[in-house]
Amino acid sequence: MARIYQVPSHTRLWLALAVVLCSLPQLVKGPLWQAGLLVLVILIRWLVEQQRLMLPGRMVRSLLLIGAVALTFYSFGRLYGPQAGVALLVSLFALKYLEVVQQRDAYVVVVLGYFVCATALLFSQTPGMFLYVVLCMTVLTTCLVGINHSDTRASGLLHGRRAVVITLQAVPLMVVLFLLVPRVAPLWNMQVGGDKARTGMTDSMSPGQISELSESAELAFRVDFQGDVPSRAQRYWRGLTLSHYDGRTWQQAVPQGQSESEYLYRRGTEKPDWYQRLESRYSSEQQRYRYQVIAEPTQRRWLFSLAVPFPLDGDMALAKDMRLVANQPVSQRFAYRVESVPAAAEVIGLEGQERQLMLSLPQDGGSRARGLAQQWRLESGTAADSARDIAQRALRYFREQPFHYTLRPPRLTADPIDEFLFRTRRGFCEHYASSFTFLMRAAGVPARVVVGYQGGEQNELGSHLLVRQYDAHAWSEIWLDGQGWTRVDPTGAVAPERIELGLREALENSEDGSDVLDDLGLRRFSDGGLFATLSQWMDYVDFRWQTWVLGYDSAFQYELLEDLLGAVTPVRIAIALIVAVTLLMGLYALFLLWQSGNEKLTLMEREYWRLHQRASERGRPLVAGLTPMQLCQAISEQWPQAAVAAENWAKYYQKLHYDPLSPPDKQQKRHLRSLRNRLYKLLD
Repeated sequence: MARIYQVPSHTRLWLALAVVLCSLPQLVKGPLWQAGLLVLVILIRWLVEQQRLMLPGRMVRSLLLIGAVALTFYSFGRLYGPQAGVALLVSLFALKYLEVVQQRDAYVVVVLGYFVCATALLFSQTPGMFLYVVLCMTVLTTCLVGINHSDTRASGLLHGRRAVVITLQAVPLMVVLFLLVPRVAPLWNMQVGGDKARTGMTDSMSPGQISELSESAELAFRVDFQGDVPSRAQRYWRGLTLSHYDGRTWQQAVPQGQSESEYLYRRGTEKPDWYQRLESRYSSEQQRYRYQVIAEPTQRRWLFSLAVPFPLDGDMALAKDMRLVANQPVSQRFAYRVESVPAAAEVIGLEGQERQLMLSLPQDGGSRARGLAQQWRLESGTAADSARDIAQRALRYFREQPFHYTLRPPRLTADPIDEFLFRTRRGFCEHYASSFTFLMRAAGVPARVVVGYQGGEQNELGSHLLVRQYDAHAWSEIWLDGQGWTRVDPTGAVAPERIELGLREALENSEDGSDVLDDLGLRRFSDGGLFATLSQWMDYVDFRWQTWVLGYDSAFQYELLEDLLGAVTPVRIAIALIVAVTLLMGLYALFLLWQSGNEKLTLMEREYWRLHQRASERGRPLVAGLTPMQLCQAISEQWPQAAVAAENWAKYYQKLHYDPLSPPDKQQKRHLRSLRNRLYKLLD
């Protein structure tokens, strides 16, 4: 027996549109076969509705199901996990649309659609994706409205308008629940980026790595300060501390004999001695910077901050070498709050195995550099400030010799240190930081390399800073008695404009900088015009979205509720929630009552009531509820001369109003009005 298609015709297009829109985010980044499957399903549904094809039977649908599962396993190597799970869900969603016949089937597709469109937020939480999900939900709501209408002359556009009204009515309630319901970890906090490509800094540094990274204008992170903002020359965003050198590459290292609990401190664990000394300086030091960082995903654990960072959130740790470490790889945008006290570095000690690590050098390589460093050591004598004097000699050497700052240095092959210091003398920041640190260690001064970012440009529409990949930088730190670890940036001795003004200005002043700027496309970020203004606005909206919506965690909520309620207790939160929801429901009820009392009349209804009121005003009052022919008869009894005109109006009115197959056009409406106006003259 043939199955009867129970979904109204005016809703079928909306249902197909909902399936496509909800699946689109996965189709864009998913395997190609998923798009082919959806196209096949839509084509079959179209042929079925055109009565050119029968709906596929159970056997065909089963084969498609098995094929979708097999292809998902082939594409992802598994059927579980965020990527594979969402891909399988989208495929099953498309196949479910293929078997929609009864109204119940359409309900299942719509409910599945809400889940499918929400999965897009697992992989992207930008404002644009949020608006897209709202659009999908509105289309799904349109389908719900249309499914509950009979297959009459109901308009699909009318369903869409009603769905928009329903969605807008839900927004205030959504905001109330978002603000007051206790915060829990959202679904998009799942680690969904484990197999994505890593971006940004690596955990080592060799000649050429940072210069390659600086060729990108992608965003690294944003910073929003609460209070004073350091000058551009002081914005050193440290990420990694590199202590081990093998003759070419600098890498992270932990002194021998130290456990992770001694070198890394997490909130809630036992505080090591070095952190207790930092805390004592933290409470007494006046100069500090409090800020929030929103880092872009890197698939790595290290974070970026000014020196010396004190984490204000519990999902990261602080290492003794003053770097921040996240508890999990940063696979999504990650917001964290920090308070930095630069002077606190003075109290961190350097003893035993750690000092040996900061003085270690490979046995081979850099012979001329070692000789130069030993000469500086002998000339500086044994004075207490000899380490500072040696550092000044090294900086003077960079300034006085013909060194050049360039993003495209020549390749260093056999002996990177000696080749750079005595032959090529052309390099980027990693060349200067690496050679300077080598010279310091060769002269007996504990030193290490720090990599991160330097600078940051301010968004003119807001107060936050944007740090991009081309702000990547490397510098050195040396140990000075009584001062602890002290930053020394040898790049500033060669190209001070790099530190004071930024990479673009430094390249413009270099001999090959103009060509480099043109080749890398970095000029457009400093040029004004419509593009720059639009970029500023887009960044500002995205930043506020990150801080006010995605950054609305339990700590943020507690501060807000404390300002609103005075004290944050379960009872007060429950009362506020009940009052807010009750107030909204009351406003909705008043609006519905007002709307029901002011229902808009259709054009045909207005036509009828105008004649009814004119006849009541000119003669005896007429009762309500008269049919058009009864109204015609009442007029003929009071005004016999108008009987023919009234009958013509009534017949024409009934023809236009009660014929579902031919709605009145403009010419017919004008003719009906002319009949009524002619009747008006006979009533005077």
